[in-house]
Amino acid sequence: MIALLSFGATLFTNCSGGDDPEPKPVLNFLGGNYISTNTSLAANSAFSIAVTANHTKNIKSLKVIQSLDGQVDVELVDSAYNDKTIAEFVFNGTTAATAGTEIYTFIVADKDGISTSKSITITNIGDSGADLDVFTEDNNGNPFRVYNFKGSKTGAYEMAGGPLTSSDANSRKDIQDSTTLAETSNWPARWTSRNGSTFKKVASSAWSTITNDAEIAAAWEAAGNAESTINVTKGDFYIIQAQSSNKLGLIEITDVVKTTADNEDYIEFTYKFQQ
Repeated sequence: MIALLSFGATLFTNCSGGDDPEPKPVLNFLGGNYISTNTSLAANSAFSIAVTANHTKNIKSLKVIQSLDGQVDVELVDSAYNDKTIAEFVFNGTTAATAGTEIYTFIVADKDGISTSKSITITNIGDSGADLDVFTEDNNGNPFRVYNFKGSKTGAYEMAGGPLTSSDANSRKDIQDSTTLAETSNWPARWTSRNGSTFKKVASSAWSTITNDAEIAAAWEAAGNAESTINVTKGDFYIIQAQSSNKLGLIEITDVVKTTADNEDYIEFTYKFQQ
């Protein structure tokens, strides 16, 4: 019996496993105005990537490594730390002058060399093309608005062309309020078009990263499915494929205002577009 108990104790000890693996640092990308996922940009485009990190031990270093097509990797950053937390580290870069694949790898490590790395791939699509113009107000200093189409004010808009009424040609109406007759007391803050224009929702960072033809085309391709009707809220960003000109535009929804019993509800916006 004593021999059996001794054997069982030995077996239990051997099966319990060795030492637990050393914990690794935690590294994450920040979103918002920063690039946080793989994306496409034009040549010579400025961009920012931000990371946070934390660890059970003190973090000793943060490195950023750049890998370009056919070139030797370059260490762009080697920063020293002595803390368990990096609240925010921002890397500001510019894409190369020619098309290609650019990989930016972020590495955090402790004094024992235990590290975590994460990478973002930027597809450099080359020549940027024409710059986009920024439209914030009309010639009279008024903000751009699309009103409830059932009211007396303009309920449609042509990109870079201006507000439109019900008597204007549908072929010009890239954006139109889509209130139905049944929605008399509950304006839906919803857009559609009358000429086949479509929309793709994008992150708020698009406003700072999209400045020219190539960047908006890349963002359109990288975004989700195109929609012909969208429910709009303040702070949304959309790329529109405007059929009136066959061009892409970036729209920021700056306000959504609902009124009572007068059909003067409206969506206010600014946008970038090539005239």
